[in-house]
Amino acid sequence: MKILLTGGGTLGSVNPLIAIFEEAQKQGKNWEWFWVGTKSGIEKKVVQSLGISYEWLPIAKLRRYLSLHILIDPILLIAAFLRSILIISAIKPDIVVSAGSFVSVPVIWASWIFRKKIIIHQQDIRPTLSNKLTSWCASRITISFKKSLQDYPKEKTEYIGNPVRNSLTKGNAEAAKGKFHLNSDLPTLLITGGSSGADSLNKWVWDNINQISPKANIIHLTGNNKSKPEIKLENYHQIEFLGGDMFHVLVASDLVISRAGISTLTELAYLAKPSIIIPMPGTHQEDNAFYILDEHAALVYRQDQLDVHLIQKVQELLQNKDEREKLSKNIRELMKQGARERMIEIIQAYGFK
Repeated sequence: MKILLTGGGTLGSVNPLIAIFEEAQKQGKNWEWFWVGTKSGIEKKVVQSLGISYEWLPIAKLRRYLSLHILIDPILLIAAFLRSILIISAIKPDIVVSAGSFVSVPVIWASWIFRKKIIIHQQDIRPTLSNKLTSWCASRITISFKKSLQDYPKEKTEYIGNPVRNSLTKGNAEAAKGKFHLNSDLPTLLITGGSSGADSLNKWVWDNINQISPKANIIHLTGNNKSKPEIKLENYHQIEFLGGDMFHVLVASDLVISRAGISTLTELAYLAKPSIIIPMPGTHQEDNAFYILDEHAALVYRQDQLDVHLIQKVQELLQNKDEREKLSKNIRELMKQGARERMIEIIQAYGFK
């Protein structure tokens, strides 16, 4: 069976697809794998390192704001669609799987013309524009959150959770404690604004670090080129990028402060980490965050609420193990487990129809 995965531009649409590939490899599925992504996106090296054949398309976004690119995007979309037709006719996949991103749109449209089986995965609470444009083509739609059942046709939509990558299951708390010389008598607080960092979150940390550092190990991910080496305090570890150590640090953490990207939320739910979520303003992250708040699965603060009251709440949580355990239980129940295994079952069922 031939499986074509499509997504890229960011790792948000890529990680669930890689998790599906990893699960198929784990189960010994003798399937052929192909990928269609962007020409120079972050996903290209990751995908090629896994030995998956890679094709690329020009990026054509359907922008909902004024920009000169609006004049060029329709031409790029037509070019991407025509190239997708050539790719589908050459590869002849049995199944096409997407988890969102603009690069997947022309691929799915072209696949529908060839009457291929198409599976679309919706990760965020708010339906993505790419999935809105392609859901009518889908043979099956899978979703991360139960709430999303209302956004797609009931007869072809299934709530499965969000597939997680192998590396998440291999986190080791002792590895993090050894590398960062964490004080075993103190709880550990992880603060991250995502891979690019969050300037407002960084500033809040630096303005208030003296109030937290005596009471906790602090691992602060600032983002590339955003650290302040002159700030040196006991128990405070300032890091621009963690790479492969990220999952070790996540496992070792007693409390996490983070953005509300779906990949991060999936990891926090899988590891049952008590969390304070600060969504990026004006984005889909707000939908994710406030759904989690409604489910009592984490505390949520807007970016304009980064003040002394948040410091007080952090201090309370670090001292109150019972409250952390309640949040841990609730966030664990937020995301359905077994998504990668279920996705393999769905692919197999549709691939042999």
